[in-house]
Amino acid sequence: MSGEAWQSDLAQSYGRFCERRGTLGDCLTLFDDGPDLQANDKRSIALALAVGPALEGVDAEVRAMLNPTRVLTTLSFTITAYMALLLAPEPVTKGAALAFSVLMWGYLGWEFFTLLRAYAQLYEDAQRASTFAELREVGERFGRVIGPNSVRILVMVATAAIGETAALMSKGPKLPGFGQASRTVEANTGLRLMDAATGAERVIVSVNEGTIRIVLPVNAVSMTARNGGGERSALKASEAPKGGRLLPNGHRAFKSFRAFKRYMGKAGEGKDWHHIVEKRNAKRFGPEAINNTENVVALDKDLHDRISAFYSSIRDGITRSSSLTVRQWLSTQSYEAQREFGLRAIENIRDGVWG
Repeated sequence: MSGEAWQSDLAQSYGRFCERRGTLGDCLTLFDDGPDLQANDKRSIALALAVGPALEGVDAEVRAMLNPTRVLTTLSFTITAYMALLLAPEPVTKGAALAFSVLMWGYLGWEFFTLLRAYAQLYEDAQRASTFAELREVGERFGRVIGPNSVRILVMVATAAIGETAALMSKGPKLPGFGQASRTVEANTGLRLMDAATGAERVIVSVNEGTIRIVLPVNAVSMTARNGGGERSALKASEAPKGGRLLPNGHRAFKSFRAFKRYMGKAGEGKDWHHIVEKRNAKRFGPEAINNTENVVALDKDLHDRISAFYSSIRDGITRSSSLTVRQWLSTQSYEAQREFGLRAIENIRDGVWG
């Protein structure tokens, strides 16, 4: 490695980071493609700073999967590659990348989309950083947003994903907590987590809407909209009980909310069914556009109550009207606009942005 690579303050700080980890020189192999630290190299440093501490806390069974040499390098590269695939607009269709996305969703539920949004922010912030301290802040911010447990799960699944698809398939069920993650997915979607990971033809992730669609053979589609199992999903076509009308996107539509509840059952303990586009629009858009498994989701009762109160209030800073409630203003918008606003309301009220 040429001395030219270590001329900048950022490179020298990176070298000291590697030394503290017990590896002299380029511990993340960032200079393999040249002497300068590029945008992707900065992202690798920020991600290494975010996930590095989690390596110390992983279970012995997970540590046994790790190659003791260049562990952080491999993990950083693996996570970066998969995050890029999941954020791409095209469906994920290839082997380990597809299984990785399904397993992450199974483990993290709603936090899966928080992870993707946080990585998208890291992707943008890291390339603008000019010092190691700034990259450390970018990495630490990523860790704070998704939480220590999500960082640990990201490391776990990325560890299992290293290698060929067959290796991931054999390691997946051995991950700590896999049984609970699998039971949660099966209870809420009718799908076995490992069957979905190994049998899916493609996975379509929409970060904006917070949805993941797992397309299985023979036109069997499972979708979860937010909370990764906190809401009931369309079952496999062969397993779904009769009721409603099966839509082309795999969801089921019903003539009334009562029929929806008869088919779906209760929302779950401490949860309420919530219409993203409100029930009051049934006459305008038709009952099946309102009472379907894509538009009706299960939310924690407290969140559902806060959303209802918000819709009943006047928020001229949001609606630009000092005389209409949010609900009254929203009812004048198109279906697409109401759905987009409804999804944003769930997120912003949950996060305290809209109080």
